[in-house]
Amino acid sequence: MDPLLDEKFILIVSQIIPEQFQKTLQIQAEREAYGPSKNEGLCFENCTCVKFAGDLNGKIYLGLDGFTKLKLLPKIANTFQIDPTSKAHSTSIMMEFANQISGHLISEMRLGRYQIDILTPENLNNKLVPISLENYRQYILIFFLKDRREEEYLGRLYCVLLLEKFPKIL
Repeated sequence: MDPLLDEKFILIVSQIIPEQFQKTLQIQAEREAYGPSKNEGLCFENCTCVKFAGDLNGKIYLGLDGFTKLKLLPKIANTFQIDPTSKAHSTSIMMEFANQISGHLISEMRLGRYQIDILTPENLNNKLVPISLENYRQYILIFFLKDRREEEYLGRLYCVLLLEKFPKIL
């Protein structure tokens, strides 16, 4: 067991999200806050959950408020070359973007010799999601999003990371 596993995972998340935003959208994502959290639930206007399993089990929630989603959606859709005006497409566009971030994160963990696979992303828009503090360690990372080319504030991305606690030894 690696005693620094949580810290490694958080550092990789802190590296991957800004890289992914810069590379795909030309947007700055600066980590504004980070810390362990004891929230018993979450709810965002736009929320995607990606579960992962293997040497480490857990979930990543990427949450946005409505303002941020409306600002990001055209930029993400343009990257995927999809029409963002269709409501049916907007959810799948945001889920695919979260899936790409998670896939990149898991690839980095595999480079560190951890065997982890991601599962299908889940749409949790406007849903109250309970979190079991008994089963998970919880961390929250908040990223400030800004398009420096257009000098435009785009909002914040909330990344909630749940890592399954190790079973108690009797």
